[in-house]
Amino acid sequence: MEFELIERQALVVWLYTLKQVKNIRKFGHVHFISNRLRYVILYVNRDEQDEIIEKLNKLHFVQKVEVSYRDDIDMTWKDAIPNRKDKDMLQEKTVVEEEKDIVTGDVNYDSFLKSLRDSLLNKEESQ
Repeated sequence: MEFELIERQALVVWLYTLKQVKNIRKFGHVHFISNRLRYVILYVNRDEQDEIIEKLNKLHFVQKVEVSYRDDIDMTWKDAIPNRKDKDMLQEKTVVEEEKDIVTGDVNYDSFLKSLRDSLLNKEESQ
């Protein structure tokens, strides 16, 4: 017997009052209950999602039901901070990477200062 992964979907159920939270437990797995903002994070099977949303909206203590956008969010943070100085990535820039900086518009101050210094030295030598 093979293990089959069941697709799950998180629903955000906004409530008027938290007294009836026990009634929501029969629709799926309650992951989180916010006492202050009066909402419940409920995990349900994705194939039963539409039916459960309709049933939840019919309940008198439910304000609204929203589908969570967590699956749509890209959770890879590798390049979230451009031009960061990371100890693990202390490698010299190659010519191709310097060209990428020019294309993206990032200013490479080291090359600018070197060219400025060289131009000033050339002016002094010519005089």
